[in-house]
Amino acid sequence: MSYMFVIMASLLPTDGLLLDVSAQAPSPSKDFNQFMINNKEVVWRTWKITLRNDYRRLAPGEMKESHEDFTFDDRMQFDVGRVFGETTLEYAKELCKGNIDYLVRMPRPLLIYMVSYLELEDIAALSQTCKLMYEICNTEALWEQIYETHCDTVTDEMRSLAHEMGWKRMFFTNKLQLQVKLRRHQKKQESPDGGTTFLTDS
Repeated sequence: MSYMFVIMASLLPTDGLLLDVSAQAPSPSKDFNQFMINNKEVVWRTWKITLRNDYRRLAPGEMKESHEDFTFDDRMQFDVGRVFGETTLEYAKELCKGNIDYLVRMPRPLLIYMVSYLELEDIAALSQTCKLMYEICNTEALWEQIYETHCDTVTDEMRSLAHEMGWKRMFFTNKLQLQVKLRRHQKKQESPDGGTTFLTDS
C-alpha cells in the first residue's frame, strides 16, 4: 500500500500545483481572474481592468484560504463558477477534498500502453469520458500498437501506407480494400515521377 502511495505521489507536480486557470470575467465585467490550488491552499486573484487612471497602478486583489475553508466558502465558489464554469468549480471542490485525478496525470506513453490492452468497445466508451481520453484513444501511437497486436505481419509497405492514411483508418479497412490500397501505394512509390498511378480493382 505504501509503495502505491509513493507511485501516486510521484505523479503530482514538484511545486505542488494542482490547478491553475485564468480568464476574463464574463460581461459586463472586464476584470481578469486567476484561480489556483496547490497542495496547501486555494488562491484567488483579480486584476481590475479599467480606463480610469487611479486603477492603473493597483496590485491585483488576492485571497488565500485552506482547502477545507474553500469547501465552505460560498462566495469564492460562486466567483469560480461564474468565471470558469460549473465543471471547473466541481473539479476544484474534489481536489480540495483530496480526490486527486492521478490517471490524467500519468505520462501519455504509459496511458497509451494501458489503453492498448482494452477491447475495442471499451476504447470507444473511454474516448467519450473526457477530452484527454478522447485524444489518447485516437492517437496514432495507440492504433499502431493495436494494429500490430491484431496483425500477424506489418511490412514496410504497410507502415508507409499507414503514414498516409493513419493507423486507425487502416485498422478498420477490410482486407480486400487494404490489399488494393497497398498495391496502389506501392505503384505510386515505384513510379519514376512520383506521381499517382491509377489501377483498376480487378
